[in-house]
Amino acid sequence: MAENTERGDNAGPADGPVTRRSGLGRGLAALLPSGGSEPHPYEGHLQPVQEATGTPAPAPGGGFGPDLVAELAVNPSGLALVYRALDELVSTFELADAAIVIDEETAGRQVFRADRRPLGDDDGTELLFAPPGLYTDPGLPESSLDVALFTSVCTLALRLDLLRYDSWHDPLTGLFDRRSFDRLLDMAVARSIRYQWPFTLVMIDLDDFKELNDREGHLAGDAALRSLGERFRRVLRFGDSAARIGGDEFALMLPNTDPADVPHLLERISLVADVDVPCPSFSYGVAVCPNEAGTTEDLIDLADERLYAAKGGRE
Repeated sequence: MAENTERGDNAGPADGPVTRRSGLGRGLAALLPSGGSEPHPYEGHLQPVQEATGTPAPAPGGGFGPDLVAELAVNPSGLALVYRALDELVSTFELADAAIVIDEETAGRQVFRADRRPLGDDDGTELLFAPPGLYTDPGLPESSLDVALFTSVCTLALRLDLLRYDSWHDPLTGLFDRRSFDRLLDMAVARSIRYQWPFTLVMIDLDDFKELNDREGHLAGDAALRSLGERFRRVLRFGDSAARIGGDEFALMLPNTDPADVPHLLERISLVADVDVPCPSFSYGVAVCPNEAGTTEDLIDLADERLYAAKGGRE
């Protein structure tokens, strides 16, 4: 998720260490780990923008922070907001470059650069090891921007991205959860009916899962579920969707997939190598939209019916 010239006059000593600043506003700082102050041997051309020690004077970017806060409420992507903020910073202050380094417990360490520039040049490499904060080329006066607000909003935007991801995904397997599956399936059925775009629904249920939990414990059961989730991620195509919809129940949505190809696909999934836990045994049922069912309920019922028939055949 990461993404030049001479040093500016406001950057401080060119050859000395840069003092680390957290760059966090007083309100948001309570939500994030405190960084403290420590020297760091940053030697890139982009200059750290220091927090103002007093009340910032009116400047071209005076309304920049409040505008960013307002956009945070409506922008569905934290990553997009961070890049847009950097691009607008470059445009507002006529900069050659700008970057922000964020390092916090939830989002981890991430470096973003205006115009989504790569980190392959000397400045980019230096940013990989720079302390958290905002960096610009040329440097900016302390009073020109509310650095604390800018950095806090960018950090919060990344946290919101993670919260959105968590709200859509099962924490154990990393697959979509039941609520996400229901939404995605409703949309897939609607598109399939309107545009005649076929897709195959596969309902999957592990065999003898309760016995596994009773025999080896719930940790072993969790490991089996994670193993299946990992196999799905390795084999399924871009555009396919996998969800954990219950305790040991999974579902796959496979666009433009012939149901006759599903057994071979599931065999490939079960044979994936380099997974710590063997693939658990499972049964499945298949239904195709729109050819076999035209509503979400009918599609699930048909796939479930075939799933239970398959499980009965194994007993």
